[in-house]
Amino acid sequence: MNIKELLNRSDQFLAEKGIESSRLDAEVLMADLLEMERINLYVKYDYPLKNAEINKYRKMIKQRAQRIPVAYIIENKEFMSLEFEIKEGVLIPRPETENLVETVINYCRDNEIKNPQIIDVGTGSGAIAVSLAYYLSGAKVVGVDLSAKALKVARSNMEKHELSERMNILKSDLLSEFIKREIKGIDIIVSNPPYISKEEMEELPPEVKKEPKLALAGGKDGLEVYKKLIPQAGSVLKKGGLLALEIGYDQGDRLKKFINESGEYKDVEIKEDYNGKDRMIFASKKEK
Repeated sequence: MNIKELLNRSDQFLAEKGIESSRLDAEVLMADLLEMERINLYVKYDYPLKNAEINKYRKMIKQRAQRIPVAYIIENKEFMSLEFEIKEGVLIPRPETENLVETVINYCRDNEIKNPQIIDVGTGSGAIAVSLAYYLSGAKVVGVDLSAKALKVARSNMEKHELSERMNILKSDLLSEFIKREIKGIDIIVSNPPYISKEEMEELPPEVKKEPKLALAGGKDGLEVYKKLIPQAGSVLKKGGLLALEIGYDQGDRLKKFINESGEYKDVEIKEDYNGKDRMIFASKKEK
């Protein structure tokens, strides 16, 4: 059997199982199996596959049919044009989170902040933290998480991109370790916290339900973690420091009100992602 024949069969099989991205997923899995770029599959359609390759690929397709996310199957995900190791039990980075990272990078460059000290809260795979350290050559970044699995994967990604000299991975419940150690004067705190409400958690696609609940569930209204993190950040940020958060599309106004009422911040701004949805909120620590 050649690449084209197996791809066509797998596409049809996944589609019958209700996988909307059946063709794309079949191609991504095939490209990973053969260790080639997906586009190269098209020029090698007639490549005859070995029995061992066919058997391994069929196992991957069966996993996908069971609604296991592709990133967990191939243990890899691209984010900000960088490759990240991904394991089950760790949140899979989303393309929309790139908007948050790009905005923070531009903020540092526009304000000529050459050596920012940054904390990424709930770092997961380390995608945000590693990307910021990679693209901001003078940044010192700490990624924090409560999950042992996430910390292990984040450290692996930090080492993979050779950023250990300017990065650290720390176990902490939000910013509790920094507050305990009386660490202050941080330039930027960035986070993609859990923000899915209890009701929305029940309606998630099967693939998303395979991801860690700790990284998704934001309590009854989706704002539980923000209400802990925002005041904590106020005690760790320097005066004028930036708080940058990813948010749910319908949470902007409520969070803006909460941040303003805290009395610790100014210049609260909601920003849209590339799809025109409210996706980020930014605020500066007041210079009292």
